[in-house]
Formats: sequence, structure tokens, C-alpha cells
Amino acid sequence: MSTSMTQPALPVPAPASVLPEVLPPAAPAVAPAPAVASAPAVPSITVQPPATTILRTAELLLRNPSAVLAQVQAGGPELRELPLRLTVCALAGFGIFGFLLGFTRSPIAGLVAAPKLMLVGLGSLAVCLPALHVYGRLLGARISPLQAVCEALVALATTGLTLLGLAPVWLAFANTVNHPPTGYFHIMLGSIAFLGLAALRGVWVLVKALRSQGRTVLHLLAWTALYGMVGVQMAWVVRPFVGNPGRPTVVIRPLESSAFDAAATLWRSNVDSLKGEWQPRSYENTEESR
Repeated sequence: MSTSMTQPALPVPAPASVLPEVLPPAAPAVAPAPAVASAPAVPSITVQPPATTILRTAELLLRNPSAVLAQVQAGGPELRELPLRLTVCALAGFGIFGFLLGFTRSPIAGLVAAPKLMLVGLGSLAVCLPALHVYGRLLGARISPLQAVCEALVALATTGLTLLGLAPVWLAFANTVNHPPTGYFHIMLGSIAFLGLAALRGVWVLVKALRSQGRTVLHLLAWTALYGMVGVQMAWVVRPFVGNPGRPTVVIRPLESSAFDAAATLWRSNVDSLKGEWQPRSYENTEESR
């Protein structure tokens, strides 16, 4: 008897056409993100180095000083930085011209004269500033103390830059007249003329700008006279700018008489030298004209 073994039937794979199509699960619907309002563009602020701003202020003073005074009148946050820029411009001009004044005698005298002339310009302004503000208030000026300081510094900085522009002219003048024994008197009289010319230009720039703004200038004229007297006397106190070549160089000498007596003596010495009547003893007697 034969034994038959029965094998289990294997499943036959169905054709591909009958297989159910399996789709990937659908992605959940995502709601669109709400529109976000764009922030306003912030303007970029370029911070310029101090040297650049000082040079820009100096250029504007030379080209259009009325624009600087209009900026002072308008006020604003930049007004707090303006006094430093104007002071640097003024000190640069006074310092360089002071060095050239002393250099007519020696380089050491020039180094001594430079800070002295800077002290005269800025020190006289500091002494007279309260008077400027008080005079302006009495005559109806509606400006703050900071604006008064800036206006005065505009005039001082213009004076300093004018002295800087006159430096080549001064060198030519000094080289022409600085010959012993009378060259000292011509140098001193010439220094007064150059300083006075530069100061008048600084005041004129300020007066012209104030008049264009429709403001009174009477207080400014009165203050200018006061500033001139204080400046001359302070120059006399911290003398000499140009040392008498017959005397040793000194930093500060004792006060002798007044600046106006010295100016009169200096004038007489120049007149005598032009007439040919100058004597060596007059040269010794006019030591106070330093």
C-alpha cells in the first residue's frame, strides 16, 4: 500500500493590477500664517570721528558762517557738541599764530607764546561771557545760555581761522621788518594790527548773521568793546608774545603800568624809528612795551 504525502497549497501572489492601491496618508491641512506687519525701516546712523566733525565745522565757518549761527539759533541735540568743535578751531588758529609771533625771536619763544595767545583768546571770552548773556537779555534776546556761548565761540573760532589764514602774510611781513635795532617795534605794532584785523572779522561775521535773523546787535557791539579791553589787558598780563631781543626770555613778568600806556609807548617808538629819531636809550626805556 502506497502512502501519498499531501503538500499544503502555497498562496499565489495576485497580479499587480488587482492589488489595492495604497495611498500615503494625507498631510494635515496647515492654516496659513497670519501676515506680520513689517517693522518700519530704521535709518542707519553713521557716527563720524571727532576729527572729521571738527574739520567739517571749520570748513563751514570759512564757507558759510551764517549757517553755523542758524544751527545755533535752531537748537537741537547737536548744540551740545558744537562748543567743543568751535573751541578746537579757535585754539588751533590762536596757537599757530602765537607760535609764529614768538618764532620771530626764537623757536623757544614761539613755544612760550603759543599757549599764551590761546589763553588770551579763550580766557578773555570766559571772563566776558556772563556780560554777553546779560546784555542780550536786557535788550530782549530770547536765547539760552548755551546758545549765547555758541554764538560767542563762533566769533572766536572765526578769529582763529582768520589768523591761520594770515599766517603766511605774517611770515612775509616779519621777514621784511624784523631787523635790529628797530625791528622789534615794527613786529609788535604789526602783531597788534593782525590780531585786531582777525578779531574785527570775527565780530563782523556775528553781527551780519544776527542782523540777517532780524535780531538786535546793540548788545553785541557793547560787549565787543568790553571784550577788546579785557583782551588787551590780559595780553599785557601774560606778556611777552615777542620778547625784547635786548632782554632774556621770561614767561611772566611783574605788572608794570597798563596795556594802554604800553600801546602809547609802542606807537611813539614806531613813529620815532620812521622819522629816524630813535635812540638806543629809548629802546631800553620801552621795555614795558613788551
